[in-house]
Amino acid sequence: MLSLDALSVALAVEGSLIAIALGALAILRVWLVMRAHQVADGVQRLEPLLHVWLIDNADPHQLVRALRSEHPHVAFHAVARLATAYVTLERQQVLAPILRAEPWVERMLARGRSIFWWRRFDAARLLTIVGAPDDGPLITTLLADRHPAVRLVAIDAAARLGGLLVDHELDGVPRRQDAVQAYQLAALARNPRIVEAALLPRLTMDAPPPELSVWIDAAGALASPAALGRVVTLAGHPEPLVRVHAARALRRHPDPDTVPALLALLADADWRVRAQAARALGALRVRTATDALAVAVRDRSWWVRYRAALALAQIGGHGKDELLAVARGDDPLARDMAVLVSGLSAPAVVEMSEV
Repeated sequence: MLSLDALSVALAVEGSLIAIALGALAILRVWLVMRAHQVADGVQRLEPLLHVWLIDNADPHQLVRALRSEHPHVAFHAVARLATAYVTLERQQVLAPILRAEPWVERMLARGRSIFWWRRFDAARLLTIVGAPDDGPLITTLLADRHPAVRLVAIDAAARLGGLLVDHELDGVPRRQDAVQAYQLAALARNPRIVEAALLPRLTMDAPPPELSVWIDAAGALASPAALGRVVTLAGHPEPLVRVHAARALRRHPDPDTVPALLALLADADWRVRAQAARALGALRVRTATDALAVAVRDRSWWVRYRAALALAQIGGHGKDELLAVARGDDPLARDMAVLVSGLSAPAVVEMSEV
Protein backbone atom coordinates (compact mmCIF):
# COMPACT_ATOMS: atom_id res chain seq x y z
CA MET A 1 0.00 0.00 0.00
CA LEU A 2 2.82 2.36 0.83
CA SER A 3 4.34 1.86 -2.60
CA LEU A 4 0.98 2.58 -4.26
CA ASP A 5 0.56 5.71 -2.13
CA ALA A 6 4.07 6.87 -3.05
CA LEU A 7 3.35 6.21 -6.74
CA SER A 8 0.11 8.20 -6.50
CA VAL A 9 1.90 11.11 -4.87
CA ALA A 10 4.67 11.01 -7.54
CA LEU A 11 2.11 10.96 -10.35
CA ALA A 12 0.20 13.83 -8.75
CA VAL A 13 3.40 15.89 -8.40
CA GLU A 14 4.43 15.08 -11.99
CA GLY A 15 0.99 15.98 -13.28
CA SER A 16 1.11 19.27 -11.37
CA LEU A 17 4.51 20.10 -12.81
CA ILE A 18 3.30 19.33 -16.34
CA ALA A 19 0.21 21.49 -15.79
CA ILE A 20 2.35 24.35 -14.46
CA ALA A 21 4.71 24.05 -17.44
CA LEU A 22 1.81 24.07 -19.91
CA GLY A 23 0.28 27.02 -18.11
CA ALA A 24 3.58 28.89 -18.22
CA LEU A 25 3.90 28.21 -21.95
CA ALA A 26 0.37 29.45 -22.54
CA ILE A 27 1.07 32.63 -20.56
CA LEU A 28 4.34 33.13 -22.46
CA ARG A 29 2.51 32.69 -25.74
CA VAL A 30 -0.09 35.29 -24.77
CA TRP A 31 2.63 37.66 -23.59
CA LEU A 32 4.60 37.30 -26.83
CA VAL A 33 1.47 37.93 -28.91
CA MET A 34 0.70 41.03 -26.85
CA ARG A 35 4.26 42.34 -27.32
CA ALA A 36 4.02 41.73 -31.07
CA HIS A 37 0.74 43.70 -31.19
CA GLN A 38 2.36 46.51 -29.18
CA VAL A 39 5.24 46.71 -31.66
CA ALA A 40 2.84 46.65 -34.63
CA ASP A 41 0.80 49.46 -33.07
CA GLY A 42 3.98 51.44 -32.39
CA VAL A 43 5.11 51.05 -36.00
CA GLN A 44 1.69 52.21 -37.19
CA ARG A 45 1.91 55.33 -34.99
CA LEU A 46 5.47 56.15 -36.03
CA GLU A 47 5.21 55.43 -39.75
CA PRO A 48 3.49 58.75 -40.66
CA LEU A 49 6.13 60.73 -38.75
CA LEU A 50 8.88 58.80 -40.51
CA HIS A 51 7.34 59.54 -43.90
CA VAL A 52 7.06 63.24 -43.09
CA TRP A 53 10.75 63.29 -42.19
CA LEU A 54 11.86 61.31 -45.25
CA ILE A 55 9.63 62.94 -47.85
CA ASP A 56 9.19 66.50 -46.55
CA ASN A 57 12.62 66.68 -44.89
CA ALA A 58 10.97 67.71 -41.62
CA ASP A 59 12.70 68.01 -38.25
CA PRO A 60 13.62 64.48 -37.08
CA HIS A 61 13.21 65.51 -33.43
CA GLN A 62 9.45 65.01 -33.74
CA LEU A 63 10.08 61.37 -34.56
CA VAL A 64 12.60 61.10 -31.72
CA ARG A 65 10.09 62.55 -29.22
CA ALA A 66 7.47 60.08 -30.36
CA LEU A 67 9.90 57.21 -29.83
CA ARG A 68 10.70 58.55 -26.35
CA SER A 69 7.03 58.23 -25.38
CA GLU A 70 6.96 54.53 -26.30
CA HIS A 71 8.00 51.60 -24.15
CA PRO A 72 11.73 50.88 -24.80
CA HIS A 73 10.93 47.47 -26.28
CA VAL A 74 8.38 48.99 -28.64
CA ALA A 75 10.65 51.91 -29.55
CA PHE A 76 13.56 49.58 -30.31
CA HIS A 77 11.63 47.14 -32.48
CA ALA A 78 9.79 49.95 -34.25
CA VAL A 79 13.07 51.70 -35.08
CA ALA A 80 14.67 48.43 -36.23
CA ARG A 81 11.73 47.57 -38.46
CA LEU A 82 11.25 51.03 -39.92
CA ALA A 83 14.97 51.64 -40.45
CA THR A 84 15.32 48.33 -42.27
CA ALA A 85 12.30 49.01 -44.49
CA TYR A 86 12.65 52.71 -45.29
CA VAL A 87 15.78 54.47 -44.08
CA THR A 88 18.95 54.52 -46.17
CA LEU A 89 22.37 54.43 -44.54
CA GLU A 90 22.84 58.14 -45.28
CA ARG A 91 19.61 59.06 -43.51
CA GLN A 92 20.45 56.74 -40.63
CA GLN A 93 23.64 58.76 -40.16
CA VAL A 94 21.43 61.83 -39.62
CA LEU A 95 19.15 60.08 -37.16
CA ALA A 96 21.79 58.11 -35.25
CA PRO A 97 23.44 60.90 -33.19
CA ILE A 98 20.03 62.25 -32.17
CA LEU A 99 18.79 58.85 -31.05
CA ARG A 100 22.05 57.81 -29.40
CA ALA A 101 21.55 60.16 -26.43
CA GLU A 102 18.00 58.94 -25.72
CA PRO A 103 17.50 57.20 -22.34
CA TRP A 104 15.70 54.21 -23.87
CA VAL A 105 18.65 53.68 -26.23
CA GLU A 106 21.06 53.69 -23.29
CA ARG A 107 18.88 51.13 -21.51
CA MET A 108 18.81 48.85 -24.56
CA LEU A 109 22.55 49.10 -25.14
CA ALA A 110 23.23 48.31 -21.48
CA ARG A 111 21.91 44.86 -22.32
CA GLY A 112 24.94 44.30 -24.51
CA ARG A 113 26.66 42.64 -21.57
CA SER A 114 23.63 40.66 -20.39
CA ILE A 115 23.88 36.95 -19.59
CA PHE A 116 20.97 36.37 -21.97
CA TRP A 117 21.99 36.12 -25.63
CA TRP A 118 18.75 37.58 -26.98
CA ARG A 119 19.37 40.79 -25.03
CA ARG A 120 22.90 41.01 -26.40
CA PHE A 121 21.40 40.39 -29.86
CA ASP A 122 19.01 43.33 -29.43
CA ALA A 123 21.88 45.57 -28.35
CA ALA A 124 23.94 44.55 -31.38
CA ARG A 125 20.98 45.15 -33.67
CA LEU A 126 20.43 48.62 -32.22
CA LEU A 127 24.11 49.41 -32.69
CA THR A 128 23.72 48.79 -36.42
CA ILE A 129 21.44 51.87 -36.43
CA VAL A 130 22.75 54.21 -33.72
CA GLY A 131 26.30 53.01 -33.09
CA ALA A 132 28.84 55.77 -32.41
CA PRO A 133 32.66 55.65 -32.27
CA ASP A 134 32.49 55.43 -28.47
CA ASP A 135 30.61 52.14 -28.85
CA GLY A 136 33.68 50.49 -30.38
CA PRO A 137 34.62 48.48 -27.24
CA LEU A 138 31.08 47.10 -26.90
CA ILE A 139 30.94 46.15 -30.58
CA THR A 140 34.34 44.47 -30.31
CA THR A 141 33.02 42.43 -27.38
CA LEU A 142 29.88 41.46 -29.33
CA LEU A 143 32.00 40.43 -32.33
CA ALA A 144 33.56 37.78 -30.09
CA ASP A 145 30.25 36.74 -28.51
CA ARG A 146 29.76 33.03 -27.89
CA HIS A 147 26.40 33.06 -29.70
CA PRO A 148 26.65 33.11 -33.54
CA ALA A 149 23.50 35.22 -34.02
CA VAL A 150 24.99 38.00 -31.90
CA ARG A 151 28.28 37.87 -33.79
CA LEU A 152 26.54 38.12 -37.17
CA VAL A 153 24.58 41.24 -36.21
CA ALA A 154 27.67 42.77 -34.60
CA ILE A 155 29.41 42.45 -37.98
CA ASP A 156 26.88 44.89 -39.42
CA ALA A 157 27.47 47.30 -36.53
CA ALA A 158 31.24 47.11 -37.01
CA ALA A 159 31.00 47.68 -40.76
CA ARG A 160 28.82 50.73 -40.14
CA LEU A 161 31.42 52.40 -37.93
CA GLY A 162 34.43 51.50 -40.07
CA GLY A 163 37.86 52.61 -38.92
CA LEU A 164 39.67 50.25 -36.59
CA LEU A 165 36.65 47.96 -36.46
CA VAL A 166 36.94 47.30 -40.19
CA ASP A 167 40.60 46.37 -39.65
CA HIS A 168 39.47 44.07 -36.85
CA GLU A 169 36.87 42.49 -39.13
CA LEU A 170 39.21 42.00 -42.09
CA ASP A 171 41.77 40.35 -39.82
CA GLY A 172 39.05 38.10 -38.39
CA VAL A 173 37.41 37.02 -41.67
CA PRO A 174 39.89 34.18 -42.42
CA ARG A 175 39.03 32.54 -39.09
CA ARG A 176 35.29 32.40 -39.79
CA GLN A 177 33.34 29.51 -41.28
CA ASP A 178 32.43 29.84 -44.97
CA ALA A 179 28.80 30.85 -44.38
CA VAL A 180 29.81 33.45 -41.79
CA GLN A 181 32.56 34.70 -44.12
CA ALA A 182 29.99 35.28 -46.88
CA TYR A 183 27.74 37.25 -44.51
CA GLN A 184 30.68 39.19 -43.11
CA LEU A 185 31.93 40.16 -46.58
CA ALA A 186 28.42 41.23 -47.62
CA ALA A 187 28.19 43.43 -44.51
CA LEU A 188 31.58 44.99 -45.20
CA ALA A 189 30.60 45.64 -48.83
CA ARG A 190 27.90 48.03 -47.63
CA ASN A 191 30.68 50.46 -46.69
CA PRO A 192 32.87 50.28 -49.80
CA ARG A 193 35.11 53.30 -49.38
CA ILE A 194 36.09 52.54 -45.78
CA VAL A 195 36.64 48.85 -46.50
CA GLU A 196 38.61 49.55 -49.69
CA ALA A 197 41.04 51.76 -47.81
CA ALA A 198 41.63 49.01 -45.24
CA LEU A 199 41.79 46.23 -47.84
CA LEU A 200 44.32 47.67 -50.29
CA PRO A 201 47.40 47.37 -48.00
CA ARG A 202 46.55 43.69 -47.41
CA LEU A 203 46.55 42.69 -51.10
CA THR A 204 50.27 42.05 -51.42
CA MET A 205 52.40 39.13 -52.60
CA ASP A 206 54.00 38.67 -49.18
CA ALA A 207 50.71 38.30 -47.30
CA PRO A 208 50.05 34.79 -45.86
CA PRO A 209 48.23 32.80 -48.60
CA PRO A 210 45.23 31.67 -46.48
CA GLU A 211 44.51 35.24 -45.35
CA LEU A 212 45.31 36.67 -48.78
CA SER A 213 42.80 34.32 -50.42
CA VAL A 214 39.99 35.58 -48.18
CA TRP A 215 40.98 39.21 -48.71
CA ILE A 216 40.83 38.59 -52.46
CA ASP A 217 37.29 37.28 -51.91
CA ALA A 218 36.56 40.52 -50.05
CA ALA A 219 37.81 42.50 -53.06
CA GLY A 220 35.45 40.48 -55.24
CA ALA A 221 32.49 41.04 -52.91
CA LEU A 222 33.32 44.74 -52.79
CA ALA A 223 33.69 44.90 -56.60
CA SER A 224 36.17 47.72 -56.02
CA PRO A 225 38.14 48.61 -59.18
CA ALA A 226 41.15 49.65 -57.10
CA ALA A 227 41.14 46.46 -55.01
CA LEU A 228 40.53 44.22 -58.02
CA GLY A 229 43.33 46.03 -59.84
CA ARG A 230 45.61 44.74 -57.07
CA VAL A 231 44.12 41.26 -57.54
CA VAL A 232 45.23 41.32 -61.20
CA THR A 233 48.81 41.64 -60.00
CA LEU A 234 48.27 38.62 -57.72
CA ALA A 235 47.18 36.36 -60.59
CA GLY A 236 50.78 35.17 -60.91
CA HIS A 237 51.10 34.25 -57.21
CA PRO A 238 53.16 31.08 -56.64
CA GLU A 239 50.47 29.58 -54.37
CA PRO A 240 47.69 27.80 -56.38
CA LEU A 241 45.04 28.60 -53.76
CA VAL A 242 45.65 32.32 -54.21
CA ARG A 243 45.42 31.99 -58.00
CA VAL A 244 42.09 30.18 -57.64
CA HIS A 245 40.64 33.00 -55.56
CA ALA A 246 42.13 35.64 -57.87
CA ALA A 247 40.54 34.06 -60.94
CA ARG A 248 37.20 33.85 -59.17
CA ALA A 249 37.28 37.47 -58.00
CA LEU A 250 38.32 38.84 -61.41
CA ARG A 251 34.96 37.93 -62.91
CA ARG A 252 33.79 41.14 -61.18
CA HIS A 253 36.49 43.27 -62.87
CA PRO A 254 35.72 44.26 -66.48
CA ASP A 255 39.07 45.90 -67.18
CA PRO A 256 41.48 45.52 -70.12
CA ASP A 257 44.21 44.23 -67.78
CA THR A 258 41.92 41.43 -66.59
CA VAL A 259 41.76 39.55 -69.90
CA PRO A 260 45.50 38.76 -70.27
CA ALA A 261 45.65 37.69 -66.63
CA LEU A 262 42.67 35.34 -67.05
CA LEU A 263 44.01 33.89 -70.31
CA ALA A 264 47.27 33.10 -68.52
CA LEU A 265 45.31 31.47 -65.69
CA LEU A 266 43.33 29.43 -68.24
CA ALA A 267 46.64 27.68 -69.06
CA ASP A 268 47.58 27.19 -65.38
CA ALA A 269 48.96 23.86 -64.18
CA ASP A 270 46.24 23.59 -61.50
CA TRP A 271 42.83 22.48 -62.83
CA ARG A 272 41.01 24.53 -60.18
CA VAL A 273 42.65 27.70 -61.47
CA ARG A 274 41.82 26.84 -65.09
CA ALA A 275 38.17 26.22 -64.16
CA GLN A 276 37.78 29.54 -62.35
CA ALA A 277 39.52 31.39 -65.19
CA ALA A 278 37.08 29.90 -67.70
CA ARG A 279 34.17 30.87 -65.48
CA ALA A 280 35.45 34.46 -65.21
CA LEU A 281 35.98 34.77 -68.98
CA GLY A 282 32.40 33.66 -69.53
CA ALA A 283 31.02 36.02 -66.90
CA LEU A 284 32.87 38.94 -68.54
CA ARG A 285 31.73 37.85 -72.04
CA VAL A 286 35.29 38.06 -73.39
CA ARG A 287 34.82 37.44 -77.12
CA THR A 288 38.56 37.32 -77.79
CA ALA A 289 38.82 34.30 -75.48
CA THR A 290 36.64 31.97 -77.58
CA ASP A 291 39.57 30.14 -79.22
CA ALA A 292 41.30 29.54 -75.88
CA LEU A 293 38.02 28.39 -74.32
CA ALA A 294 37.40 26.01 -77.23
CA VAL A 295 40.78 24.44 -76.44
CA ALA A 296 39.81 24.30 -72.74
CA VAL A 297 36.67 22.30 -73.59
CA ARG A 298 39.13 19.51 -74.50
CA ASP A 299 40.87 19.76 -71.10
CA ARG A 300 41.69 16.58 -69.20
CA SER A 301 39.67 17.84 -66.21
CA TRP A 302 35.87 17.39 -66.39
CA TRP A 303 35.29 20.55 -64.35
CA VAL A 304 37.44 22.66 -66.68
CA ARG A 305 35.61 21.26 -69.73
CA TYR A 306 32.29 22.09 -68.07
CA ARG A 307 33.28 25.66 -67.15
CA ALA A 308 34.79 26.33 -70.58
CA ALA A 309 31.68 25.06 -72.39
CA LEU A 310 29.43 27.21 -70.20
CA ALA A 311 31.68 30.20 -70.87
CA LEU A 312 31.37 29.74 -74.64
CA ALA A 313 27.60 29.51 -74.29
CA GLN A 314 27.57 32.70 -72.19
CA ILE A 315 29.66 34.61 -74.73
CA GLY A 316 27.30 33.59 -77.54
CA GLY A 317 27.88 34.44 -81.21
CA HIS A 318 31.29 33.10 -82.20
CA GLY A 319 31.50 31.36 -78.83
CA LYS A 320 28.35 29.39 -79.60
CA ASP A 321 29.74 28.52 -83.04
CA GLU A 322 32.92 27.20 -81.42
CA LEU A 323 30.86 25.13 -79.00
CA LEU A 324 28.90 23.57 -81.87
CA ALA A 325 32.14 22.86 -83.72
CA VAL A 326 33.46 20.99 -80.66
CA ALA A 327 30.16 19.07 -80.54
CA ARG A 328 30.95 17.77 -84.06
CA GLY A 329 34.61 17.04 -83.26
CA ASP A 330 36.44 13.77 -82.76
CA ASP A 331 37.25 14.17 -79.03
CA PRO A 332 34.52 12.11 -77.31
CA LEU A 333 34.83 13.78 -73.89
CA ALA A 334 34.80 17.30 -75.34
CA ARG A 335 32.01 16.35 -77.75
CA ASP A 336 29.77 15.05 -74.96
CA MET A 337 30.31 18.19 -72.88
CA ALA A 338 29.63 20.49 -75.85
CA VAL A 339 26.45 18.60 -76.73
CA LEU A 340 25.28 18.80 -73.11
CA VAL A 341 25.86 22.55 -72.72
CA SER A 342 24.73 23.59 -76.22
CA GLY A 343 21.34 22.03 -75.46
CA LEU A 344 20.75 24.29 -72.45
CA SER A 345 18.46 27.29 -72.58
CA ALA A 346 19.94 30.77 -72.04
CA PRO A 347 18.48 31.11 -68.51
CA ALA A 348 19.84 27.67 -67.60
CA VAL A 349 23.32 28.66 -68.83
CA VAL A 350 23.25 31.78 -66.64
CA GLU A 351 22.00 29.85 -63.61
CA MET A 352 24.53 27.02 -63.93
CA SER A 353 27.39 29.46 -64.49
CA GLU A 354 26.73 31.02 -61.09
CA VAL A 355 26.88 27.74 -59.21
